[in-house]
Amino acid sequence: MWRFGILLCLLIVPFSEGKDKKEVCTLLMMCDKVDEVKSEVASVREEQQTQKMISENQTLILENQADILRQQTQILELQTQILQGLTLSGTNSYPSSCADVSKETKLLIRVPKHSEDPFEVACDQRSRGGGWTIILRRNDGSEDFYRGWEDYKRGFGQLADEFFLGLDKIHAMTNDQIQELLVLLEDYDGVRAYELYDDFKVGPESNNYTLGSLGFASGDAGDSLARQLGMMFSTKDRNNDIRTDDEECAKRFTGAWWYEKCHDSNLCGKYGDNDFGKGINWYTFRGHNYSLKRAVMMIRPKTSALN
Repeated sequence: MWRFGILLCLLIVPFSEGKDKKEVCTLLMMCDKVDEVKSEVASVREEQQTQKMISENQTLILENQADILRQQTQILELQTQILQGLTLSGTNSYPSSCADVSKETKLLIRVPKHSEDPFEVACDQRSRGGGWTIILRRNDGSEDFYRGWEDYKRGFGQLADEFFLGLDKIHAMTNDQIQELLVLLEDYDGVRAYELYDDFKVGPESNNYTLGSLGFASGDAGDSLARQLGMMFSTKDRNNDIRTDDEECAKRFTGAWWYEKCHDSNLCGKYGDNDFGKGINWYTFRGHNYSLKRAVMMIRPKTSALN
């Protein structure tokens, strides 16, 4: 712009005289300066507008990023809720006993009073309406039952053969719901008998798994548990019987049981031992000198009784 003002001045000056010539050139130069300032102002404004647009775009980008982060957070929260729901659903999907199924002979059950984790049990779905969870089975002498406290606490053996479910589990199950107890017995002549108790309960380890309740007894085997009612459980390494001499029932009769002074039943005794009281005895069925061929103890929630 300034070159244009000078050019005009050179063209006009020859036709002007004296002071007028100088004023004309000054005026033209000032106009050039004004145009130059206007141009600079316009440039500054354009730069400011550009910076404003950049700033606005950056703000929009930041806002979009914030929205994306919020959405990601919501997705993560939803995923967490879904996983928690699946975990809870998986946890609650386990039955609490064999009475919750109709055909399975082996399954996983979950008893919250025992553990959040499920454990495997064997079921009897045929005897007296089914739904029974087996807690003890003796049938061939393949398992050693002359064991210590920790084994009886946790359980041992093979579910498909001889085993003891474990006092911790039995306590949890019998305190979670009122349980019936069914005892099945068989001698070597194939004669079978049973005894049913309608309120079987075992206490916690803190009171040495006391046989706390049996309820009403019925059946054709006779009641050989009544004497053991209220007794604490004893093993070869933890004596809880009530004898006043130095003789321990668990050691004398090579087993583990709710011994008093000592027993009318000894289903955890030594398989095949017919020596007085040492074998698998049920006094009211075959007496103390007869070790039974087969003995099974199983429980079922009383509300599930189908008798």
